[in-house]
Amino acid sequence: MKQPAKALFNCFLFVMLLPVLANAVAIEATGQAPYSEDDPGLSRQQALQRAMQQASIQASSWLGSTRQARDGILEIDTIRLRSLGQVNNVRVINEEVDKGQISVTIIADVDIALGCKDSHPDTAYSKSLAVTHFPLQRPQDASYGYLQDIQQGLATLLSYELRRSSTFNALDVGELNIIGDPQRAPVRILPEGTLTTLLDRSEQHNVQYLVSGVIRNMTPHHDAEPRSPNVLTDIYRQVDYFDEGYAKRDLVLELFIHDAFTGALQHQQRYHLTADWNADMHTKVGFGTPEFWQQPFGKQVRALIRTLSNDIQLQLTCEPFRARITQTRDRQVWINAGSLDGLQTGDRLSVYRRFTHYGLDGETRSELENTGYSLTLETLQPHLGRGLLELPAAGINIQRDDIVIAH
Repeated sequence: MKQPAKALFNCFLFVMLLPVLANAVAIEATGQAPYSEDDPGLSRQQALQRAMQQASIQASSWLGSTRQARDGILEIDTIRLRSLGQVNNVRVINEEVDKGQISVTIIADVDIALGCKDSHPDTAYSKSLAVTHFPLQRPQDASYGYLQDIQQGLATLLSYELRRSSTFNALDVGELNIIGDPQRAPVRILPEGTLTTLLDRSEQHNVQYLVSGVIRNMTPHHDAEPRSPNVLTDIYRQVDYFDEGYAKRDLVLELFIHDAFTGALQHQQRYHLTADWNADMHTKVGFGTPEFWQQPFGKQVRALIRTLSNDIQLQLTCEPFRARITQTRDRQVWINAGSLDGLQTGDRLSVYRRFTHYGLDGETRSELENTGYSLTLETLQPHLGRGLLELPAAGINIQRDDIVIAH
């Protein structure tokens, strides 16, 4: 028995809007068991249990992996199985019986337990990031299926997934394109490692990190150029449809995470998937529509969004929380973070000066220097905090746009 595709789409939308479960990775897994018509409930329960076990094993393998890019290809170098994480929030997305076997596919959240302060929901600070536009390096790739909206829609879905599965405050700014020339991204990085054009954007959105990317390739494995319907050609393609690889299309995506305070590129990773695209070549499917999610290609994109979210969490969960200084007066200092970011009165934050250096070509880069002094928070509002320094701010040259860091 197969669930209707529409139900799967509704399930996906439901999954994307579930309440936040902090510090977990979303894992898709399938479990199988012998099917008994006399007791189908027991058969289903056995398959579900095996799917949950598989999700836990996959999460442990993923967390224990050392990842390294070689020649643009992501490799898994070593896998060290750790203790199995706790499986929560299990959602069944597919169930079918075939040849005496029942298969149950689930999405489950598995506690990542990375071991740093911010890996525990009760003590975690809420890091802020903006998920921006994912431009197409080859815009013509989107014409087959009319998928141009993937450039903005990907940011929307990824920010939803990050908010759902982590303590991150992920802003959807998919309309903002910080890439410029997708073909050269991220070549605009300066020799010092900064991308200064990002700094104005980060201050505008008041975030710690900027997430961006480029869709390098979304090419079908056959000619996808728009054309007028041709009966003979279409009949030939329908006959030839089942040839291996004919219906497939690729998605090659490169992800960038930039430090919003310095503009430095903090993480870069490349992803490549290939899956079937079964829609008629003349159909205006559109990105994120029910028909899109019914496609094997759409299902793989859904899984990719979870992978992107998991990898972003792995990179940033244990990074220290940071905030900007917005005002100083004698020993009093105001910062642009508050109680909704997980701060509490009495927290002590290290104070850093932010210097701007100018290159020979007029480009700038930022440097953070630890002053050795700390700020003790006294009062908090939802997005604003005020604290006291050991010395007057002017005495140690602390001013607006300097940084506090929670180590």
